Amino acid sequence: MFFMYFIGTAGSGKSTLTASFAEWLKDHELDAITVNLDPGVRNLPYTPDVDARDYIKVEDVMLNFDLGPNGALIASVDMLTGKIDKIKEEIDDLKPEYVLIDTPGQMELFAYRSAGPLIVSALGGESQASIYLVDPILAKNPYGYVSVLLLGISVEYRFQIPQVYVLSKSDLLEEKEKQKILGWSEDFYKLAETIDQEFSGLRREMSLKIFSILDEMGRPGELTPVSAARNEGLDDLYAILQRIYAGGEDFLTFR
Repeated sequence: MFFMYFIGTAGSGKSTLTASFAEWLKDHELDAITVNLDPGVRNLPYTPDVDARDYIKVEDVMLNFDLGPNGALIASVDMLTGKIDKIKEEIDDLKPEYVLIDTPGQMELFAYRSAGPLIVSALGGESQASIYLVDPILAKNPYGYVSVLLLGISVEYRFQIPQVYVLSKSDLLEEKEKQKILGWSEDFYKLAETIDQEFSGLRREMSLKIFSILDEMGRPGELTPVSAARNEGLDDLYAILQRIYAGGEDFLTFR
């Protein structure tokens, strides 16, 4: 059983990519299920096979504990850890090959509170990976790109599982913009050159120092452009995950 966690900033396209990739796997006759871990989401582009809302509802938490929307969201995700054994039992009963886990829309609720790592540890699985979605709008300029990478590195550090970096919603970018971002990911020193050319003063110095830290820590892997709307890049995403899960062995037989 292979687990993948879709993680990214609000609006980066986690739920849409979860839906599209699940359909892609099923179209290739692979057994995949979807798990929604967001107790506060109203609408989803897929029908989850396992749903956190069956156990915790934000509206009930607001009412029972006299909390506002934000406080109830925080409390709901924290409370979900008490239901994780039941969620795991549901997943195990379905006996899927691939488990696609759609994490809460507000990334900090899952990535930066104790609940996230506890849930990942409790679910376990043969192999796990996180798919970190880079929002193309944030990544269009070098300081936005550096900021998104910092978040990605911190998520990778928090969960201590292999992480794949994808350029989400790549169809929203003009080809020139997409190639510029991919160029930064393929040749990290191009990013330093861009920072040096486009920035000045304190912003330049701070950006170069952050770049240096990222370089020393072990820069993130190359971005994989994906478009859930156009079903583009999903085969590349699958291939990368297979290298993580199966050491390069590909179980997929195209029909």
